[in-house]
Amino acid sequence: MKMPQRPWYPPATPQLDIFGLPHLSFLGAACETPPEKQKRIAQVEKGVTDAFTATVHQLGEDAARDLFARVMRRPKRGRGKTLAPNREWRLLQEYDARGPGESVAALAKRLRVEGMELGATQDAIEFAIREAVKGRKQRQHAAAVDARRWRMATRGETSFLTIAGDGKK
Repeated sequence: MKMPQRPWYPPATPQLDIFGLPHLSFLGAACETPPEKQKRIAQVEKGVTDAFTATVHQLGEDAARDLFARVMRRPKRGRGKTLAPNREWRLLQEYDARGPGESVAALAKRLRVEGMELGATQDAIEFAIREAVKGRKQRQHAAAVDARRWRMATRGETSFLTIAGDGKK
C-alpha cells in the first residue's frame, strides 16, 4: 500500500477564490486595514458585476435578474423550531442509558410521552434514534481511519517530544 500524503498541511501558495483573492481568515480580517478592506470589497463588486454582465449576454436582462434573485433566495425549509436543538445528543444519551433488553421502539414510545421536542410521533423518534446511532458509528469509523492514516503518514518521524525524551536519558 502506498503511504498516504499529509493533506492537512496548508499549501505553499494560497488558494484563490473566484474573485482572485486569497481566502480570508479570522486573523486576516482582524489585521486588515481600512484601505485594504475597501480594495477587497471593490474587487468583489467588480467580480459580481462582471458575472452579471456575462449572464445578461447569455440569457438576457430579465432572465439574468430572475436567475440572480432565485440564486440569492434563502432556503425555505429548515430544521424547524419545534425540535430541540440538541436532539441528536439527547437521543444518543437515552439510547446509551436504556435498560437491558429495551428495544428502540420501546425507547421511542417512552420518549414520546415526554413531549414533542424529540419528534412528532413514535415512528419519527424511532427513525431519528436509528439515524443518530448510524451517524455516530460512521463518525467513529471515519475517526479510526483518519487516526490510522495519521500513524502511517508520521511513522518513523521524530517530533520535539521524542527528541526531548531522548535527551533526558
